[in-house]
Parts: sequence; C-alpha cells; structure tokens
Amino acid sequence: MTLKLIHFPNARSLRIAWALAELGLDAEIETRAFDLSSLKSEEYLALHPMGKIPVFFDGDERIIESVAVIEYLANKYAEGRLTRQPDDADYASYLQWLHFGEAGMGGYVNMLIAQTALLPEDQRIPAMKLWAEKETKNCLNFIESHLGDDGYLLGGFSLVDIAVGYALFLIKITRNGKLMGPKTAAYFDRLTARDGWKTAQNHQP
Repeated sequence: MTLKLIHFPNARSLRIAWALAELGLDAEIETRAFDLSSLKSEEYLALHPMGKIPVFFDGDERIIESVAVIEYLANKYAEGRLTRQPDDADYASYLQWLHFGEAGMGGYVNMLIAQTALLPEDQRIPAMKLWAEKETKNCLNFIESHLGDDGYLLGGFSLVDIAVGYALFLIKITRNGKLMGPKTAAYFDRLTARDGWKTAQNHQP
C-alpha cells in the first residue's frame, strides 16, 4: 500500500494522523505549517481542487473527507478494527456517532470558532456568537448524556471517539471548553492521554 497524508497540525487531517497511529498503519505523513494562502496555491490545488483540508491518497485514489478516510483505513487495511459491522448490536449507534462529530456538530463548532477566534473582533456578530454557543452547547449536552464516568462513547475506544474527539479539540483550543459538561471534559482528557493522540500530535512541520 502507498498511503500519504498531507497534514496540517490542528486541522481535520489530525483525525487521520490519529487513526493511523491507533490502527498501527504506516503512511507517509507530509506535515505542513498552516497558511491560508498556501491552500490556494497552484501546487496545493492540484492536490485538493477545493483548497481545503484534509487530502489523503491511497496510491492514485484521493479522499478529502476526514471521517471517510478513517473508516476507509480501518476497513481496508486494519480488518475493521475500531469499527462496528451491521450485525453488531451497537452498529446504529456507531454510525450515528461516527457522523455526529462532523455532520451533526461540525457546522455549529465552525461558527463558534469563527465568532470567538478566527474573525477579527470588528467582523464578529454577537447574535451569531450566541447562536453558535447555544447550538454547540446543545450538541455537547447530547454527548454528556451518553457518557459514563469512564470509558468511551461505545464502551471501548473506536473510530467514533476520533470523529467526536476532534470536534471537542477544536472547542478546547479556541477557549470554549467551558461549554463542556464534567463527563465530556473528563472524556476529552481520556482521549488526549492516549498514545495514539500523542503520536498524532508529534507530527509538526
């Protein structure tokens, strides 16, 4: 196999670097410093025509959705480890949480980040910030209600924790961690204590 990830620390490619570490898969990880202008360069647009993150290659096959990549890797190269299959009792929950981290809460988290960190203060809209906080908190409450005092969303660690954990990471690094309930905050601490997370974080330009 010829696997290659173009990786920008803290961006969605982190999900893939993390999954590679957890699954024990070898891949070329080309780590680059984040620079918005570089994403629109001719060189990068040849890799990802939308100028977004991530972009992952399996030979000539290109995949640009982080959650799709981690499931692809687990099923194609790791015998389905960290996934669930249709005959598993928690298969429906697996699919729900796998997509919740991006499709369910990603839009709200993105808006929260824009209104609290990315946009210059004179371009922020107070009403949008309040809306993003409310909707993000609603998502976090949903996570909180499904967590125990230890463990992960499906009991044992799985890809869903990578999918959801990255969204929590964005909330934390933009100083919005106060929105998390105590179980969610403890869950995030468990995730970031894992060797796989630490390995992924060691990829720096």
